[in-house]
This record gives sequence, structure tokens and C-alpha cells, in this order.
Amino acid sequence: MVRAFAVVRDGFGLPALYRQIDALDNQIDGQVQLDLYQAVSRLTYVASGWYLKNDTSTAALGERITELQDARKALEPKLVSLLPAFSREWIEERRHGLAKGGAPERLAEQLALTDVAGVVPDIALTARTANADIVVAAKAFFAVSDAFRIPRVEDAARSIAPSDYYDQLALSRATDTIGAARRGIAVAALTGHAETADPVAAWLEAGGERVARIRERLQGLTEGGDITVSRLSVASGLISDLTGM
Repeated sequence: MVRAFAVVRDGFGLPALYRQIDALDNQIDGQVQLDLYQAVSRLTYVASGWYLKNDTSTAALGERITELQDARKALEPKLVSLLPAFSREWIEERRHGLAKGGAPERLAEQLALTDVAGVVPDIALTARTANADIVVAAKAFFAVSDAFRIPRVEDAARSIAPSDYYDQLALSRATDTIGAARRGIAVAALTGHAETADPVAAWLEAGGERVARIRERLQGLTEGGDITVSRLSVASGLISDLTGM
């Protein structure tokens, strides 16, 4: 756990973000400043959790930190342009809200991105598994996200606060399953249709009616009322089924 936190802290440059927020003492509303700290905390929680569940690397700590820094350097300048429209709109609203609250423009941009920056390690793993360029892997990763409406599912899942312990476990398992399935589909597209201009589009077409039916069912689950743990569990199962194609 300590190693995972160290990778996230130094790989994402969190101390520098905290210093920028600290410098706003007595300059902006205290509640707004707490919101800025919370944005960094969410990234720490999400990314550390990802490393604990998915990282099997035996490389030295310094090497793992460098890998994350290199992935960020390659992806972050292009990250917003690669995102599905739903995610881009959400980030712009978030950036505007932070800036309106008093955060400096550059800091507002950085903190708005923290809500999607947590996928950088996942994209890097996708690239390594598929032996693909990381930007190409990111395009496939987000194309899968868009095709199966995963950002909307994730956004809805964040609003669920189950009081039952087993519902909490089911929610966590469902979101983990969706994440693994997204990565698996992206890898399958990148390895099975590497010669095409749009590997994910080619993979979707090759899946034919089965993929089309599952996409329709997912749309019904995400748009047919408030998302619940049960709906999310069904959605995760549907997406996971596709990784065996």
C-alpha cells in the first residue's frame, strides 16, 4: 500500500499541487480551498486503488514512478481532445466552477483533469499489454468508453452511496469489472485490428449483432431511470461478456 501511494504521489506530482493550494490561504473562500484539496485526494484514492488492484510490476519504486511520469507526459497534453464528448463537457464545467471560485486558471485546469487523470495508469497498462503506442492505446481506450457509455455509467455509480456492506462490495466489484472489461476490449481491438485506422470500430463491426444488442441493453440500463447497484451489476456483466469474444 505504501509503495502504491508513493508511485501515485510522485508520479502525479501531488506535492506541487498541494503547495499551489496551500498558497491560496486567506486568498479564496475556505470551502472552495477545501474543494481543491478534495480533488487531489480523490485522485490519490482512485489511482492508489488502481495500483493495489492491477499493478503486478516487480520493478523498483523509482522505475515505476518514472513510468507513470512518462505516461503522463505523453498523454496529458492530448487527454482532453481524446475524451468522449460527455467527459469533455464535464471537465470544462468543473474547470469553470473552480476558476469562478477563485482558483488560478492553470490550477483550475490541472484540478479539473484530476477526475480523469486516474485512468492514465490503466491506459499505460493497455498499451503495454497490446504492445501499442500509448497515444494509440488511449484513443482505443476512450473509443471503448464512448461506445459502451462507460463515462455515464461511472458518473452514475459515483452518486450511489449504499448503506449495506454487501451492496458496497457489489458496487466496488461491478466498477472494477467494467474497468477490466474496458481494458480487455481495447487490447483485443488493438491486437486484432492493428492494421485498421480505427481498431475499435473494426472490433465493434466484427462483433456484429451480439455487440449491437449489448450496446442497446447498456443504453437502456443507463437511461431508463436512476442507476442502482443491481443495474450496475448487470451492466458490468454485459460488458465483461464481450471480453471473451
